[in-house]
Amino acid sequence: MPDALPLEQAVEQLLGAIQPPPAEETVPLLTAAGRIAARDVTAGIDQPPFDRSPLDGYAVRHSDIAEATKERPVILRVTARTWAGDPPAAGVLPGEAVQIATGAPLPDGATCVIRAEDTGRDGDSVRIFRSHGEGENICLRGEDVRKGRLLLRRGERIDAPAVGVLAGQGKTQAAVFRKPAVGVLSTGAELLAGGETLRPGKIYDSNQYYLAARLLELGATPVQGKRMPDHPGELTVELEALLECCDLVLTTGGVSVGERDCMPAVGERMGCTRLFHGIDLKPGGPALALLKNGKLVLCLSGNPFAAAATFELLAAPVVRALAGLENPRWRRVRGLLQTPFHKASPGRRFVRAKLVGGDIFLPEDGHASGSLSALSGCNCLIDIPAGSPGLAKGMSVEAVLF
Repeated sequence: MPDALPLEQAVEQLLGAIQPPPAEETVPLLTAAGRIAARDVTAGIDQPPFDRSPLDGYAVRHSDIAEATKERPVILRVTARTWAGDPPAAGVLPGEAVQIATGAPLPDGATCVIRAEDTGRDGDSVRIFRSHGEGENICLRGEDVRKGRLLLRRGERIDAPAVGVLAGQGKTQAAVFRKPAVGVLSTGAELLAGGETLRPGKIYDSNQYYLAARLLELGATPVQGKRMPDHPGELTVELEALLECCDLVLTTGGVSVGERDCMPAVGERMGCTRLFHGIDLKPGGPALALLKNGKLVLCLSGNPFAAAATFELLAAPVVRALAGLENPRWRRVRGLLQTPFHKASPGRRFVRAKLVGGDIFLPEDGHASGSLSALSGCNCLIDIPAGSPGLAKGMSVEAVLF
């Protein structure tokens, strides 16, 4: 298209048009995984909160066993036994030992822990068969987390380790940003819903399901609109209804230059501001971005892979920003191409691929914009610059991660 924007400029226009940050809410910690933190969280206590034993054995003074060997063991008097969950045992004096279980607090005076396998018990005494240095086999207070440490930053995605760390601080809730609601609308008289009888000239709608599934993976709440024919009046009514309850609306189909490609006309009927119509890439170049009352309507190609590719390149950064993610832009990596791509690229092209370690593999076939099945197992798009000849195996290429 003659007025097509560079991709990066289009993304910045989209991100500049939305109005984060979203509202925040408090959720049970068990449901916080995958959500975006709405506040910084710092440690209120040391973790562990006391010096403790990492194994079953005996807490002793290292100076008492400096000369211990298997041939000449040191004999110490056992004065107490402590289990995980018990308060610390009375202090360890010279010549004494406290039998200690994994996770139990270290008694005062003890400077190391001897594992049970390096000892021999005789009634109220224990023989120590090897020497230990000061601090050996001790988990120190605050070894994992020090009080006051920043545990979670506002705008970061909460993962399973973060949930575990917060639980270790005694937290039961987390402040997160509200999930964005994203409307998904498929257009085209050829589309059928699953379960309908397939008739000549018709196809089942896959775009709405694919986009809704990706939205779920990104932490958004998909709102499925009706499947609409290419009728400007009916589309206007449905889009306005979706905008009332959604933070963003995605449509597929109707964005090119054919007689029935009516999404530009729908935007005019709705009184939208047009941010752009056309981006300089393949597939999905005719993408259209509209803005109304501070909310975006992003209209993507109806071809399944073209819709999927432009979703990753244009819509996914917007969804991540609406979810509150601190850095919503794509992550780029370089890798070595292990599958040649023979087709020349007069314009900038994105090709589906799979990154494994530092290697990038392409599907054996199915690179057409209407093909969706070849996307299975892929986790990135190769960014092929305009004017590139075919790509040979072993070339270094740049990819955008999903």
